[in-house]
Amino acid sequence: MSDPTVSDPAAFLAQEAAARSALAEIAPARQIGALLRADPEPDENVFTLRFASDVPGYPHWEWAAVLGRVDAVSTPTVLEVGLMPGAGALVPPAWVPWSERFAEYKAQHDDDSDEDSTADAESQSDGDAESEAADEPMSEETAETTAEAEGSPSEE
Repeated sequence: MSDPTVSDPAAFLAQEAAARSALAEIAPARQIGALLRADPEPDENVFTLRFASDVPGYPHWEWAAVLGRVDAVSTPTVLEVGLMPGAGALVPPAWVPWSERFAEYKAQHDDDSDEDSTADAESQSDGDAESEAADEPMSEETAETTAEAEGSPSEE
């Protein structure tokens, strides 16, 4: 049976000053607020102390200092520090592998290609009539009007 004092956060809470000191190495002390809680980790000799954060642009985030010890009688030491999202923190969406994102893009692109090829076929049939009209010679009056619109002098 395990020792009941192993999961007691009191020894870890007693190391608040060490946790603050470690956090002060990565952030200004003014951004590290009050101690919020001590969260137990899966290893019974590890706790994470959570501190309020006053980092501009990071509402609801918390400073975290992970403390660990070798056994129930050892003094906990700082293992890791960082800024972690708390409840209500804005976080990015879950990462989606490139192969899945590309598959979605390709499916969308294939659908667009089908629509584009239908539109191209319709415009080609309209374009055939225009190209036939372009092959016909212009009358002098049409040529003069076109030349004036384009800004070039007409031949007289």
